[in-house]
Parts: sequence; C-alpha cells; structure tokens
Amino acid sequence: MRIEPVEILVQRQDRTERKIIPIGSVAGARFSSRDVAGMRKELDAALARGESGTKTNPAIFHIGRYLLTQSSEFEVQGPLTGGEAEIVAIRDGNEILITTGSDQCDRELDPLFQDKPKQMCPHPIAKTAWPYSEVRGHWDRLRISSEVTVGGHVMPLQDSAASALVDLEYLLAMEDVQSLVLPSILYCGSVSFLDSVAQAIRDHSLPEETSHGVGDSFLARLHDPVLDRTIEHRYRAVPVGDDLAERR
Repeated sequence: MRIEPVEILVQRQDRTERKIIPIGSVAGARFSSRDVAGMRKELDAALARGESGTKTNPAIFHIGRYLLTQSSEFEVQGPLTGGEAEIVAIRDGNEILITTGSDQCDRELDPLFQDKPKQMCPHPIAKTAWPYSEVRGHWDRLRISSEVTVGGHVMPLQDSAASALVDLEYLLAMEDVQSLVLPSILYCGSVSFLDSVAQAIRDHSLPEETSHGVGDSFLARLHDPVLDRTIEHRYRAVPVGDDLAERR
C-alpha cells in the first residue's frame, strides 16, 4: 500500500531543517491520565456498570496510516466530528520529534465504540516539530491547548500542562508502543476540556456539540514556555453530508 510520507520542519535551537518521514504506523493513547491508579478505578467502575472501557490504561489503539493528514481542510462523513488537541510523538530512527495534532473523532459513534469513531476521520498533524531532547527536561511545563470556531465565535476548549498526562517516557516503555512499526506517529492522549465550556455554550447560544470540538474550524496548539516557542495547526473539517437532519 502506498502511504504518502509527511514533511516536517524541525525547529532546533541552533538550526531548522526539513525532513521527509515515511509512515510506518499511526497510533493513539487513551485514558492516559498521570493519575494512573485513579483512572484505573474509574475504568473498573465503568466496566462494572456495563459501559465501555479498557482493561489497561493507558491503552494504545491503532489508526489507519492513510488517515494521517497535514492538510488545513479535509472531508468528513457527517457534521458531528470533533477534535481534541494532543501532543504527538514522531519516532524516526534514533530521534524522537514532538509536535501537535488532533484526535479527530466521529462524536455520534463515540458513545457506541472505542476504536471505530477514530477510523471515521482524518487525523491532522502539524507541519512543525521540535526534538524531544530539547523539551525532555521540562516536559511537564509544556502546554497543550485548543479552540473551536463556531459561527464566528472562538471557544477555548483545552488548556493544560503536560503534567496532567503520563509523560512520554512512560508511553515509550509500554510494550504496545515499542512494537509499533517505525517510523511511528503516536498521539499521546487528550487533556480534559475546560470546565467553562458548558457555560460559554449557554451564554453564546452555541450548538451542544461544540463541547465535543465540533465547529467551523479547529486549532491545536503546543506551547513551550521555557524556550518560548509555539506550534499551531488550524484545520477545517468539511462534512460531505449524511442523513443526520432526517434522523433528527
């Protein structure tokens, strides 16, 4: 199968270079809270109630390589797909690069399945990255944030330090991550949405699905406050249409 490589602008502290990286595998981490034991209790309780969950956490899921995109606009099946900004790790040979992307997901299917909603949407990734070696020492101070634009209103969705999630060393030590075909693209898990989102939706009379990252455009942002640099990727998911209106 022919899978197009990604072109990454690597911003090093002393120089910038372009790299063409073939895609060996794409995967994501779910339930990747830094409080691993606390998350395990939540998942066990959900499983006991007959709800969906995983028996391990963090849990690694695979994403079709063809779904990876650096485009600023792409098509999705229906209007209820939304994003979540995440740190993305690119393992290329002996080097690891860090960037941001969005775990775009079909929100209508999300309550029913764990993996299938991920396969329904392209997965955006930014065009710029940093060497992991340059941020490893202050990993927990990196900040991941996102915002969605709906009808001209910009809604902040996420804003959290990376300390809310297990660090990259934890993920890299996992057998499921070590077994990924290289070069690999790993979405490192999503931080929680802001508590203010629900009230802002009511204040501005926005659609309920805005709380799931659904809107006219989505911005994922990774900020390094120590080296004072930022990576952003803005994209627009264009629905090709489905029977949502009829079903409602």
